[in-house]
Amino acid sequence: MGINESAAVAAAYRLADRSTAVGLVRSLRDETREVLVCGCRRPRRLAEAVIASGDRELQVALVRNAGLCTPRQRLRLARLGVPDVGRALYVAERWSRTGCRDEIRAAVLAAADPADPAWRAPGGLVAMLLGETHPTELAAAIHAPFPDLALHALRHCGRDLPLPILLRAARTLHAHGGPERLTALAELVDEEGGLGHPGLAARLRRAVDAESGAGGGSVASLLAGDPSPTDELLCAVRLHGGEEMTAEVPPDWERVRSEHARHPFTAGDLTHLNRWPGCPPDLAVEGLRGDPRTALVQGTGPLPLSALTGPAAEPVRSYVPRVLERGLREGWLSAERLFTEVTPAADVIGCLPPGDELVGKAARELTAPLRGDPAAWLALYRRISRFEGTATELVAAARADAAERRGPAPSWPRATGPAFPCREPEGARALFQRLFAYAEEDVQEALVPHLDLRAVQHLLVFGTPSPRLRERITAVHGRAAQVAHASRWDLPGDIVEELLDLDDPEVNEKLYLYGAIAREERERILAGRGRDGGSVPVTDGLLGALTWIDLRHHRAWVSAGLLSGDPRVLRVVLGRIRTHTEAGRLRVLIRLWERHGREAVGSLMAEGEFPGRTGGARHPLPAATHKNVAQALASPDGLAFLRDRLAAEEDPVHVVAVLRRTAAGPVAERVRHLAEEGTALPWPQLLEAHAADPLPVHLLRALAQQPDCPRSLLLAALRAGPVRRLDDAPWLVPAIEAGRLTPDDIFRHCGPAAEAVSLLAGVHSHWPTAEAASWGPLLREARALTRSHLGTSQQAWSRAARLLPAFPGSLPALLTAAATDSNGD
Repeated sequence: MGINESAAVAAAYRLADRSTAVGLVRSLRDETREVLVCGCRRPRRLAEAVIASGDRELQVALVRNAGLCTPRQRLRLARLGVPDVGRALYVAERWSRTGCRDEIRAAVLAAADPADPAWRAPGGLVAMLLGETHPTELAAAIHAPFPDLALHALRHCGRDLPLPILLRAARTLHAHGGPERLTALAELVDEEGGLGHPGLAARLRRAVDAESGAGGGSVASLLAGDPSPTDELLCAVRLHGGEEMTAEVPPDWERVRSEHARHPFTAGDLTHLNRWPGCPPDLAVEGLRGDPRTALVQGTGPLPLSALTGPAAEPVRSYVPRVLERGLREGWLSAERLFTEVTPAADVIGCLPPGDELVGKAARELTAPLRGDPAAWLALYRRISRFEGTATELVAAARADAAERRGPAPSWPRATGPAFPCREPEGARALFQRLFAYAEEDVQEALVPHLDLRAVQHLLVFGTPSPRLRERITAVHGRAAQVAHASRWDLPGDIVEELLDLDDPEVNEKLYLYGAIAREERERILAGRGRDGGSVPVTDGLLGALTWIDLRHHRAWVSAGLLSGDPRVLRVVLGRIRTHTEAGRLRVLIRLWERHGREAVGSLMAEGEFPGRTGGARHPLPAATHKNVAQALASPDGLAFLRDRLAAEEDPVHVVAVLRRTAAGPVAERVRHLAEEGTALPWPQLLEAHAADPLPVHLLRALAQQPDCPRSLLLAALRAGPVRRLDDAPWLVPAIEAGRLTPDDIFRHCGPAAEAVSLLAGVHSHWPTAEAASWGPLLREARALTRSHLGTSQQAWSRAARLLPAFPGSLPALLTAAATDSNGD
């Protein structure tokens, strides 16, 4: 069965209700098995139907694809007690990431019937596990109802088990194997050196004696002891590295200590335990010493400051600042201690989390001795990246430098201008910005005159200056600060609006090249229009940039100048991009004539060199345009002549005729070029033409790509011929998403039926939004429409699924055929 047949069956499950889906498992059994292993999108309802069907072979195929089932469904399958299903589940859990691996594996073994020989058959679960030695794979088997398997698991896992869990396993072993198995366990404990539990073997033998009446007490009392949540947690940590730490209460740390003394945890285990609040610092430090990289990179718990700055963390010192930042953010480290105890100062300042009030208070206290003295702050900047002492010592040294200084007002060391595009500050600049951001506002204002433009840019772009501080920056640095601000694509929208309102040529240039502004704003800037209606010249820098902008990614940035009416801009734009319609070219020339007159148009047509074109290349405007312009220049009212020619080019009858005779290949581009170059498509005339003589299918589907395409033409495009996923997604998917086509339209008019189902039910990945949440109502409506035709007849649903891959007609025709054939049966 191919992918199309599998997709058809998957679609049937997606559209059917639960009871019908269970029936489909029986009537489409072979096809369902293929769906479970194929590459098409398998609906969630399929898993539920296979479980409810009781078909063991299909259930095995289902669980081998663990991602098809939820944890709850896998537990249901585990509790069936079916050997083949259980083995497949046990193996599939190796790749599970749900955190309930042992729960499902234990459920498999708990439901197993030891009397069923299939569990012990060659290749069965018991035989497979008896050949396994890894504790992670055997952890669930310590309570298996198969005594030999339980003993095998205890041999490899017993040392990692807290005593109460080991005693529970012993009780289970006794229940299924009697005193002989307890004796075997006692011998195993002796062979393995006590499994880390002194006296365990003797205790097991006393239980055996109690069973035979030779000793006092009872088996139940001698093996008593229910595991606590801490025991279960420690077992998960040892056997699974904390992946299945499901305890909801903090562990008993005294119990953790005693277990650690009995059988030391690995460094990674201690790091996992440190996630829990209240972890003793000495255990956390021991984990850091044993595996510093894991403790610093993967650890999520607190660590003593003395350990982070001591020799234990030295091998991975580069990771310490991120832990310091986490400690400040989570509150288990204080900024005051870091400022006075940790070196170098750069590590501490670099880890200060922005916006934290407690950290901000400590940072302001740290820099309070500097007050608003520019000399002291700039001395701090000079020292900050290389200072070996603490942050407190850095501030004292900067203050001393300022006290010794004589001469004129201080200036920024090695001042630098703004960068375009602006990138986040690094090194000393980044550290200075951290402290500056936390300073009191009057201190910040005092420092503004002494910042270089790069520092101003960083403050404006990446900082959060108050309106008062921004006014101060503008008052001191003027227009240069505003230009520096217009340097990033991710500036907030309100900031972009403020900058555009300035109507400053240089600010416009930088926003054009480095900002995220709308197409309308680009057209306005290249046309030299201000937001207030005045004139704002296009800078030479922006003109030069238009010659190197990458057209593969930013063609629209260049084409925005076509209607600028600026001869300098047009020389660059026409030299770089091709105009495709005579109407578009005439519109460009009319706009140029309106702004600069007849001479500007004549000069452009006589121009021999265009930026971006090799010498000797032909003029970018074709001969037909030159002919029209020559006639206009010779006419007393050349502008009116050009307008008349544009009206003729855009005459609806002419446009319809041009589109009709355009071949299938280029028609979509022709329609797009008309719309992009300003020609309004004549929808009323296109509707009339289609009513008189249907438009060709390729033209209909090219028109359907336009967002203003009338609904009647959309439906005509849908009915015009077979829909193909890769070819028709560009118009069909947007029309559905925008609500211009409804599920009922797709259901009734889209063909072939397989493509309609693929669109409605999302069984193919080729429809790009078929699984999007916004398509939920679409799927619900498709289900209702399908069920209204097929009802609950299993034969009709099965026949529809089998007919679907090759059926040429629409869905209603297919469903009618399926229902009719079913009734005939």
